[in-house]
Parts: sequence; structure tokens; C-alpha cells
Amino acid sequence: MFDGFTHQPTAETAPDAKDGVSAVTNFMNFISQFGNPQFILSLSATDKYLKSRWSKKNDDADFPEEGDAVDEFNRQTEEDTTTKATVTSKYTGKNARVELMNLDTSNSLDTTKKQLKRLFQPKVIVVNHEKRLGVDVTCANLAIKYNLLYISVYQLIRSHIEGNTEWGKKLTATKRFKEISLTTQVRDEFNEAEFSGVHFN
Repeated sequence: MFDGFTHQPTAETAPDAKDGVSAVTNFMNFISQFGNPQFILSLSATDKYLKSRWSKKNDDADFPEEGDAVDEFNRQTEEDTTTKATVTSKYTGKNARVELMNLDTSNSLDTTKKQLKRLFQPKVIVVNHEKRLGVDVTCANLAIKYNLLYISVYQLIRSHIEGNTEWGKKLTATKRFKEISLTTQVRDEFNEAEFSGVHFN
């Protein structure tokens, strides 16, 4: 959403299409100047759910079988299908940069919230490895490619302790040195033996 800019997604043949181009296409052209979005989230629902929601909104017991309401419902459904196709086709093939996500909102509000949480909550990947396996460069490259935040635990611990931060003081207070067997000749440039998480509560 952009302050001061609104758009009305319509089918290509809609009356308000300008120069044969729909409002949604105009909008896609507008946002292209900002580069690719991080993700596209498509919301959908079954016809059964949408008709039930329409009935509740209009205080009707059942969705009508024919008439203006049915025609308008079908028009909007077709319009939405066209809009989704227009948007997703623009970013199909750019999966490395634009994540295409779908969310079915036909479920309860609690279920929908849980689905949203699963889509957007931070995900943590823990890499535990032997010292002889050099993973720093690999993890850093993966972080750059997939827009992740790479944190080396013992480097972070060292930073806080040497910087005498509040976390560093708490870490120092809980330190209980444990023997670590490093079966490798790799140089311990970040003092993992001293700052490994195994020593701290």
C-alpha cells in the first residue's frame, strides 16, 4: 500500500480499463520502479465460504440461486482470478527473489491466524558441526542468497563478553568451564574453545 495511491483491480475488458490496460496492470507497472517485492501473498476462499459470508453480510438465510447477486458474485470471482493470474505471472520464475505464498481463509479466524504465523514468524536453522568442517563461509553465502541472518554463537558470546555488555556480564556469571575435545588442526581464530556455548547457562 502506498500513501496517496489507490487502485481498483479490474478485468482487462472492464469499462474503467485505460487504453486497453486494466487497473491492476497499471498498478504492477507502477510498483515495478521499486524493484521486486519480497513476497506475494494470495488470499483465497471456497465459493461455499464466500457465499456464506455474503449471506451473513446481507442478513439472508441462504445465498440466492439466481439474480443480480449471483451475477455480481460470478463477476467478482472471475475478476479476482484474472487479478491473481496477472500478478503471479509477473513474478513466476523469480522464486529466488520473490516468494509466492497462498493462504486459504475458508477456515476459522484462529486457524487463519496460525497459518499467517507459520508464514511470517522467524525460522531458526541450527547448524551444529565439528570444528574441522568450515561452515562460516557456506552459511554466510546461504544467508545472503536466501535473505537470512547468520549468527555464529560463539562469536556472538565473545563479542558480548569482551564488550562487557549486560548480556556479557550474565554470561560471565554463569560460565562453568567444560573440557572440549577439538580433534583438528584448524586454527581456532575466534577462540571457540573459550567462548563455546557449552560453557554457559
